[in-house]
Amino acid sequence: MKNFPGRQIIALLTSSVLVSAAAGAADDAQKSSSPAAKSKNHRVLEEVIVTATKREKSMRDLPASMAAISGENMESQGILSINDMLEQTPGVTANAARPGDQRIVMRGISTSSSPNSTVPYPVGIFIGDTALNEPYAASITPDLSAFDLAAVEVLKGPQGTLFGGAALSGVLRYRLNDPLPDEFQARYFAQYISPKDGSEALTQGVVVNAPLLGEDGDLGIRLTYITREYPGVTDDIRPEQAQKDVNSGEGEQIRVGVIWEPSEEWQLKFTYLDQDYNAENGLIIADSREGPRETEGSLIPWPNKHRFALYNLGIQYTAEKFEVISSTSRTEKERFNIIDSYGGIAGIPPAGAPDALAIPFETDQESTSFQQELRIQSVGGEKLEWLLGAYYLRSPIRYALVLNSQALNMASGSYEELTNAVNATANAFGLGAITAETLASLGLDAGNVACELAVLCAETNALAKEQALFFDLTWYPWQFLEISAGARVYQTTVAGGFVGQGVGARAVNNGMSPANLTTTIEEEGINPKFSVTYRFSDDHSVYFLANKGFRFGGIQNIPESELENVPGTYKSDYIWNYELGARSSWFDNRLEFDVTAFHIDYTDALVVLKNAIQINYYDNVGTAESDGFEANLRWLTPIPGVVLTVSGGTVDAKTTEDFQAGRDTVPAGKPLPGSADYQYSGNLAFFGSPDWLVNVSGLIGYTYVGETYNDIANDDIVNDYGTYNFSLNLSLPSLTGNPKLALNVLNITDETAAVSLINTPSANDFAILNAPRTISARFSLEF
Repeated sequence: MKNFPGRQIIALLTSSVLVSAAAGAADDAQKSSSPAAKSKNHRVLEEVIVTATKREKSMRDLPASMAAISGENMESQGILSINDMLEQTPGVTANAARPGDQRIVMRGISTSSSPNSTVPYPVGIFIGDTALNEPYAASITPDLSAFDLAAVEVLKGPQGTLFGGAALSGVLRYRLNDPLPDEFQARYFAQYISPKDGSEALTQGVVVNAPLLGEDGDLGIRLTYITREYPGVTDDIRPEQAQKDVNSGEGEQIRVGVIWEPSEEWQLKFTYLDQDYNAENGLIIADSREGPRETEGSLIPWPNKHRFALYNLGIQYTAEKFEVISSTSRTEKERFNIIDSYGGIAGIPPAGAPDALAIPFETDQESTSFQQELRIQSVGGEKLEWLLGAYYLRSPIRYALVLNSQALNMASGSYEELTNAVNATANAFGLGAITAETLASLGLDAGNVACELAVLCAETNALAKEQALFFDLTWYPWQFLEISAGARVYQTTVAGGFVGQGVGARAVNNGMSPANLTTTIEEEGINPKFSVTYRFSDDHSVYFLANKGFRFGGIQNIPESELENVPGTYKSDYIWNYELGARSSWFDNRLEFDVTAFHIDYTDALVVLKNAIQINYYDNVGTAESDGFEANLRWLTPIPGVVLTVSGGTVDAKTTEDFQAGRDTVPAGKPLPGSADYQYSGNLAFFGSPDWLVNVSGLIGYTYVGETYNDIANDDIVNDYGTYNFSLNLSLPSLTGNPKLALNVLNITDETAAVSLINTPSANDFAILNAPRTISARFSLEF
């Protein structure tokens, strides 16, 4: 293990405390030195307001471990991916291969460290109140641009009571800026991005908020457009196809928000968001985990593209004692991807190998969802706050995969052309039926020769549903005591089928093709939560929380196999989380120190395994547990404008009973993949006075992500690296447009480490590496 500076100090800190509501770090720091956060003679750390619990609350008043950062502060720090924020959040590990391919692990509850695994997310991804998770087949992880975001909120631990089956181990929630009915706003930005040894990229965006009925009106619209270039950093060095920076990509994002407030009681808000991404060659592997970022491991390009869209209508009625809120949503997601599996099966191709030896693995996914949530909740209750709600989800999903050799693809294409010609001729002479019967007797489907000749050609079509009723109550019997309880009563259904053709299907189906499975999985349960908070004073409190989370079961996306112990379906998994936290504020709210300890019991743990032809499948493997600590310190130092934040955490997640991985038995005590054993970060931020002609602010920080197991079936270690980051911001508030310039350097020392490995039968495993040193310059105007 590498010995990074200061690691022992932070490890000592995190081992001596119970943990905290982690990190909003530099975001809170910036707010703390703003005029709103201080008087002339007394500066304080300003509280952070979050809405992730369906109400506006001070983050430090909630009996849960959370983090939050504003979109404005993400912009000023030059954050290019949500990963850059999550790395600073104790108990959260994230691996990103490319836009849309990401795995987020909270508190050790994970099934895979692979960023492009299709196993369902253990963490719920939300935009507002709308879940972007597929119920049981992961597709795209939305990674929104920071531009015109209100904030990003992270809730650690299960959130099943309020967020259902999308939030087994936590929630990542994007908050968009709301349209304003009575104010004109306009903003523009351009950001230049240059990674070390990579291609350059330019991202631009504009937002306009317009009152449609004048500045005293009740109808407003907000339009946002962002065009993003993604720099390439991977070189393809095979002599036959040598090219630098092959994995560059591009995409666009459109957001539309409309708000109407016909009276003080009523509000109607419509939101539309559409984002896409396209890379002609999304090659993401390196031949060495130490770098450089180059590979000879693929014989063909890896095209990758995706799109997701959100439509939401929110209606809110507010009375004196209560409010009624309706949220109606539709989501759409599409993803297409090809990788060359030759390297994963046989290692680096020999010199001069033709394209025909490639083994393309193609995945094609589509999903939509309809979501309806209706809730009624109290307003301004002094002794009792209450919330009652109902939720409905309907989500059809199609997941198709084809694994074949390029040579057979070529041959099957020619064969299909030939059979099509034969069939056309036969039909012309009235012999179509007997011709099709003859081809079938040879074991081939005349209408789908390519699939019959493939190693595996499979498609899963299923319909997932969730119906739930939920409540959340908070009682304040005395000023110093807060008691909260809630529960979600739910029923989930996954109905559909799997059809598999080709050699792999015949191998597990007595030589017959297709192999198919049609089934319905129905499950029901209760997700309770309970918490108690005791306040010694306004500045010091402790809390205890117990809550439960669950995730959908599903249908396997490869053929069932008794020989390899591949099940046809897998069950829901669920966790119980127990945490104890302490919050403290010192020196007239100039220093905050929060700690939290947690224990998680994980039942029917869902993990990713590989079959004989190296395709992922999913299985429940019994029980696991996770223990950890998290801590967070914010200090408004005596030096004017200087704020120090330090956060850290530990996680120890492992199985607690033996389980079967294919034909092998894995003993109890195996660490769960994807979760870092240690994490810590420190930021020192400086904020100048708004009275200066040129307002200056800056930040220097260090983040460490500890050792992480790559998968549950072996002992390969990934992560274990630290990065230094720097940002400098200049603004001229006295000029029209308040021009701002932000200069940022991420990973200053260009630390290189594997965040995921692709194992091969040879001695050479392929690595997915962390982001290299990246310099960016961002210019913005606002009116």
